[in-house]
Amino acid sequence: MANPYTIAEQMLPQSSAMRGLEGMNRTSAPAGPNAFDQGGSSKPSVNSQPYNNERLAMQNMGQNQGSMIPQAEANAVQGVRKQQLVADNQEFKAESFANERKAEVMEVLGSPATQYMSQMGDIEGEAVRNSIATGKAMAVGMNPDLAQNQMGM
Repeated sequence: MANPYTIAEQMLPQSSAMRGLEGMNRTSAPAGPNAFDQGGSSKPSVNSQPYNNERLAMQNMGQNQGSMIPQAEANAVQGVRKQQLVADNQEFKAESFANERKAEVMEVLGSPATQYMSQMGDIEGEAVRNSIATGKAMAVGMNPDLAQNQMGM
């Protein structure tokens, strides 16, 4: 069998090697006629349409999978955020219901002090509990900072 490469295809790699440029030999097209390459799309004597269809279908699948990954990640993040929002809403409704019932009980008891306590918000209620704890600590001769530390404030 005769050598399939032309003189130019043989001399260029040798010349580059002599100049220390071996890395410059390969271009995007391999040396030799198309009939010697391994691809199905470059054969002049073969119907390349089935090969090209299969290659493009595989490329399409790869591209679709690559674009599905970020979307799946975004959907997962949104799902977690939605679950957290539902949990937060349930907790808020439960606290609101408890506060309403507390206000009703305090109103039925009729004491002005308890009525005022039922109308307090979370911050005001925390301040009242803090004042009570501080007063009790001072009454027994304890440092108020230690009492607050025990309460986790």
